Amino acid sequence: MTPSRKIAYVTLLGRSGWALVNTYYAVASRGKKPERVFIFTEEMYRKKLPDIVEAIRAISEAYNFEPEITTIVIPNNSFLEADKRFKELFQKLESEGYTIGLDITSGRKALATAAVVQVRDFSVDRIIYMALLDFDFPERPYMMIPKHMQRLKNFLGDGNVE
Repeated sequence: MTPSRKIAYVTLLGRSGWALVNTYYAVASRGKKPERVFIFTEEMYRKKLPDIVEAIRAISEAYNFEPEITTIVIPNNSFLEADKRFKELFQKLESEGYTIGLDITSGRKALATAAVVQVRDFSVDRIIYMALLDFDFPERPYMMIPKHMQRLKNFLGDGNVE
C-alpha cells in the first residue's frame, strides 16, 4: 500500500473571488484536506487577497483542518514571471513530498497557462475547473448555487475530483 502523500493546493485568483472560494469549498467538501494552500494572483487583484485568505481559512476550519496559506502576487500579464514562480514552487513542493492539486477556475490566462505548462514535469494529480452552467448565480456562495448548475472537473486522470 502506497503511503498517502501530502497535498498542496495551488489556486489562481482572477476576476471572480467567488469562483476560487466556491471551487475550494467543493474540493474540501469531498474530503481533500491540503496541508498547504498557495494563492497566485496578479497585481490588479491584490486587494482581494485578505478576503480570499479569510474564506479559505473559514472553509478549512469547517472541515477540521488548518492549511498553511501563502499568497504570491505576479505583475499583471507577466507570463514569464508566472512560469518561473510556478516552476520554483512545484520543484520545492515535489522535493518536500507533496502532490499538487491545481485549481484554474478563477485564473486569468497568463497565470493559468503558466501553471499548466509546468504541470508536465511535476507531481500534479489534478487540474481542477468548476464550470458554472447558469450565469444567474455567479456571485453566490457554493451552497446557494444549485448543485446541478456546477460541474467540478479534473482534467487529469478519469476526470473525477474524488
